[in-house]
Amino acid sequence: MIMILIKALGAGIVGMMCSIRFNGRGKDITIAGFIGFMAALGMGFFEGMYVRAFVSGLIYSILSEIFARIEQKPVAVYLPAVLVPFVPGKLTFYMMGEFVHGDRVAAMDRLSEIMCVCGMIALAILLTQTAIHFFSEKIHQPDEDPFL
Repeated sequence: MIMILIKALGAGIVGMMCSIRFNGRGKDITIAGFIGFMAALGMGFFEGMYVRAFVSGLIYSILSEIFARIEQKPVAVYLPAVLVPFVPGKLTFYMMGEFVHGDRVAAMDRLSEIMCVCGMIALAILLTQTAIHFFSEKIHQPDEDPFL
């Protein structure tokens, strides 16, 4: 449990640093760190690599939407800064090493893992964005008979 908290704290710090890199201002830096912390904490309770990627994508996309609405800012203030710590850089590093050493089959296997992880993150963001858009449309439009 302590390792999950340490990794989550590291993800929060990296989220804050990436927010600074993406020109975050004031509270946005702290909020990005909190979102990164919560996403890493949530994904720490799962085992599979793809499930962890999907859960972290869901958590930080939902929290980014919530905080963007609270702070009345675009989601793009939080989402890219928090996305950076969860991109599979370690797998990419290993893949490049395997390409350099000439093991093309292992490198392609790593590439497929990278694409699956990135796909799970993108799917989680897409599902969140679609659900938010659907429910915000339902809230803002009165119930009318579409056939009249």
